[in-house]
Amino acid sequence: MGVGNVTERGENMDQYGQMLTDAALLAGILILENGGETFRVEETVVNFCMAGGCENVSAIAFPTGIFVTVDFGKEKQTLIKRINKRGTDLYKLSEANGIARSFVKGNITLEKAFEMLRSVSERKGVKKIVTLLASAMAAAFFALLFGGSIFDGAVAFVAGFLIRLISSLFRYTSIYNFAFSFIGGVAIALTAVLSVSLFNMGSVGNIIVGATMPILPGLMLTGAIRDSVMGDLIAGASRLIEALLVAVAIAAGVGIVLSAYISMGGVL
Repeated sequence: MGVGNVTERGENMDQYGQMLTDAALLAGILILENGGETFRVEETVVNFCMAGGCENVSAIAFPTGIFVTVDFGKEKQTLIKRINKRGTDLYKLSEANGIARSFVKGNITLEKAFEMLRSVSERKGVKKIVTLLASAMAAAFFALLFGGSIFDGAVAFVAGFLIRLISSLFRYTSIYNFAFSFIGGVAIALTAVLSVSLFNMGSVGNIIVGATMPILPGLMLTGAIRDSVMGDLIAGASRLIEALLVAVAIAAGVGIVLSAYISMGGVL
């Protein structure tokens, strides 16, 4: 489908092959950077290249990188991409997956697919205030869900807002997940104990549980399990370790504050 459309316009195969591999790699990067499993990345890259006319494709993905080797006619090419940022953006993940599937089915041309993928890659996230309010509301409702009072929900709202602000400060650090998780745990516990002590009402436990729910590595843990089940044991193990370290960092931050609070005579 794609080869015919390109050669009819007089473009040479080297240019087409380069665009094909670049587009396939970009689709894989978008999926991996935004919460997708490694087996899905490999499947997407292979299917994309094969649909574009590649004779042989090999793709290996890890949480920190993608390796792709393609045979296109007499040309062979190996591409390696280091993944430096990982997060959760289900919009980008869904869009990249949908564009790749549309190209594989022959519904769009390679040029259109590449253009759409670059547009998704360059798309900015939602406004910061929206993220802050979403995090705060999630924390508040989790506190209520676990049996907290209106006061607990209000304090959890403040804590959720605060930790999302802290997140923006560590977004571009090399130890983002762990630094943010630890300091986020400290901030949540401090907000809880100070509010309960100051107003003499509410539950420290309900506030902490509600506010920590939005930052727990649930999607990361799910991805680790799915990768392991699909046979990607290295990717599954590395994601599992990362999820456990994030959880430990949160627990350590909360635990330090609570230990200090109890040692000063506070009651949970």
